[in-house]
Amino acid sequence: MWLKIKPREPLLLGDIRPDAQFLPSQKYIPGRILRGAWAEWLLRQGTSSETILQQVARLHIGNFFPAPEAPGFLYALPLPMSALECKREGGFATEPHPNRRGHGIVDILLPSLAYRLLEQQDARFPLPFNIRCRQCQDRMEPANGFYAVYEVHGRKYHTMFRPYFHAQTKVALSRHRRAATESMLYTPSALSPHTDDPMKTGASPLMFVGRVFLRDDKGEDAATSFREALSRMAIGAMHTRGYGRVEVEDVEGHLPPLGERLKAFNETLRRLWMDIRSLAVNPGRMPDGPQGIYFSIDLLAPGIFRDDSGVPALVPILRLGNQTLRPILWMTRPDIASGWSTAWGLPKPTRLAARMGSVFVYQWEGAEDSLLPLLEALEQEGIGERRDEGFGECLICHPFHLEVEEK
Repeated sequence: MWLKIKPREPLLLGDIRPDAQFLPSQKYIPGRILRGAWAEWLLRQGTSSETILQQVARLHIGNFFPAPEAPGFLYALPLPMSALECKREGGFATEPHPNRRGHGIVDILLPSLAYRLLEQQDARFPLPFNIRCRQCQDRMEPANGFYAVYEVHGRKYHTMFRPYFHAQTKVALSRHRRAATESMLYTPSALSPHTDDPMKTGASPLMFVGRVFLRDDKGEDAATSFREALSRMAIGAMHTRGYGRVEVEDVEGHLPPLGERLKAFNETLRRLWMDIRSLAVNPGRMPDGPQGIYFSIDLLAPGIFRDDSGVPALVPILRLGNQTLRPILWMTRPDIASGWSTAWGLPKPTRLAARMGSVFVYQWEGAEDSLLPLLEALEQEGIGERRDEGFGECLICHPFHLEVEEK
């Protein structure tokens, strides 16, 4: 089930910060914040703790990603770490607004995978693997952030999310005297309810789109309760000071089905294998394509993992069916998984995590029919620890990995 959240007030979604007077906000809505708001609303209705746990367990709430509200919306996702943009003129070449178009963004996961697999087959290349901008030949650098896809008159457009921030300096209050504290000021920098309009000059309403998975036959009732809670409860911080009010609507998401993504991923890999093999100095010794079925896991939230000995790790080990799968290629960076528990009134445990946007590629030895149900369950429940808090949300074969040409 896809939902759309539209802010009616600025959102202050607390981010990790040093002890400073500026309060930054995250640029997306973590599922755990929505889950906490729902639980708090149920508590205010007089619902018992045991019933709240049962209700909340019926839904798996994913993260909600930002996008401008515009006609033809298909989906919004974080860019994977394998995405590169031109250092000189970054941005999508298919950006709807002509003043914001760049030289294009390219994904290097599948070309890198094909190159590595060929090297394992003893392929020898005259030059190392390197990517340059097709238009200006300048070097490429990682592209970060979120992007949205729109389809207008049969043509697809990609646009980057460009947030507006609402900053307001306030006076700190003493918890003991309940009066202003001398020489204590702070400035919350919250997400504005508006952002750049991708189709024209000016501002457009901001929306956050995400997925909610129903876990049992009573999930529909839980989803109705979840919608009502968000329409009545503010999310994020500083509820009593004009922040956090939202409205919730159903939306039609158009993310390609998992089977199509898996098939397109392997077909593109085979095509790139043939292209890169032709560049080798010994192409005649190479097979016509890679062996097995390959798939990627892209983190849509920070992931908390451990290795076989229980030590915190940045790379997940999968156990699907009767196979133990270790990644053959990955792109990741460290992050910190933390949070605040309203119920406890205490910070949650802090753990090492793999950052949102991390990519891991695995090889499956077996039939595709037996793999697909396992991947569907994996995508629905996520990977790693503390999944009920929203960590470990993932997407199998991110559609942006097919963007191997600059767009």
